[in-house]
Amino acid sequence: MKKYLAIIISLAMVFSLSVFAAAEEEPGAAVEASAAAETEVAVEDPVEVEESETAEDVPSAEEDPAENSEEDSAENGEEAAAEEEPEGPIEISTAEELREIADKLTADYVLTADIDLAGKEWVPLGTYIPSRENVEEQEVPSSRYAFTGTFDGNGHTISNLVIQQPEWVALGLFGCISNASVGNFTLENATVDGTVMAADVIGYSFNSEVYNITLTNGSVTAHASEISNEGMIGGIVGAGLNSRIIGCSAQADIIIPDGSTNAGIIGGGLEATSVVDCTVTGSVTAGDNCCGIGGISGCGFGAEEFTNCKAADVVLKVGRYAKWIGSITGYAGGYEEQEFDTPVTVFTDCAAERVTIIRAATEEDLVGGAYYSEEAEADYGAPYDRPTVYIIQGEQ
Repeated sequence: MKKYLAIIISLAMVFSLSVFAAAEEEPGAAVEASAAAETEVAVEDPVEVEESETAEDVPSAEEDPAENSEEDSAENGEEAAAEEEPEGPIEISTAEELREIADKLTADYVLTADIDLAGKEWVPLGTYIPSRENVEEQEVPSSRYAFTGTFDGNGHTISNLVIQQPEWVALGLFGCISNASVGNFTLENATVDGTVMAADVIGYSFNSEVYNITLTNGSVTAHASEISNEGMIGGIVGAGLNSRIIGCSAQADIIIPDGSTNAGIIGGGLEATSVVDCTVTGSVTAGDNCCGIGGISGCGFGAEEFTNCKAADVVLKVGRYAKWIGSITGYAGGYEEQEFDTPVTVFTDCAAERVTIIRAATEEDLVGGAYYSEEAEADYGAPYDRPTVYIIQGEQ
């Protein structure tokens, strides 16, 4: 059903495993998690047990079962106490405590102070490792490595985030979140260099809610990759699937290389991800042969709604042979037939003010086009064998 993003993410997965495994010497949980990915894949298969037992495997008659049971119970009790969840969210007030989220990705957190990350390169919280072997299901992140808890910024500010890993994927303050909730904070002075699924705030959001985040003085630069140039580069979210982005604003500059795709100031490649009450200012600069460039998002495919979103004082500058350029989104759409499970995207009360699109012979529309290509049927099969549909209504 989600064939487009699934295929792109499967390519990113291959790149992610190879690059992160080669970077084991880097500090942080992101590297440790990726290096352990092959272990997870191996242990997911059923383990074959030998039918025969040696004498060493059989308990001795001299052993006291009750004593062993008491020892096991004591050990289990100590482990349970160590793993006992605290009451309420865990409070975060320092940069070190923020980094320690990587050690417990399932918990709930709340900021209690502003945090300055200057002086040390940031390692993203949560890593994208797929939980499925099927190519069409590799968009589902493993819950062992993605952030799956809640993060309430409590109105505080995180500043001076720097990530310079031009060969890594799924980069941001949070690298990958799944079935999570992240929001209610400001991120200022953020610089991220990556390749695929990169953003200042969240590299990849799966089935999650991203809300009330303000990004100021943001910068994301994507570099060419030998594996994939699919991009998915944004200020708030790089790639989003089955998610909602609500009440966010971003002032950022996004740069993608020749041949890359899906770049916007709020989100890059968004599929089945609605965007509500979001505003942007800044720029997107794309090289030659790029597609899917927008003020709010590069792609809005299969999203139920873009509501009350505004792009103001935005410059979209693209190179030669670029296509699907729109001041709100590069391309969007869905199908009226329910069996395709891809809803028609409805744009309601969205507006563009002082948006400049720099390229030859272009039209400054809210939406660059409906997702479709002549190769779509051959590449992806039904339902991509005809153009999708989107609707624009309300203020423009």
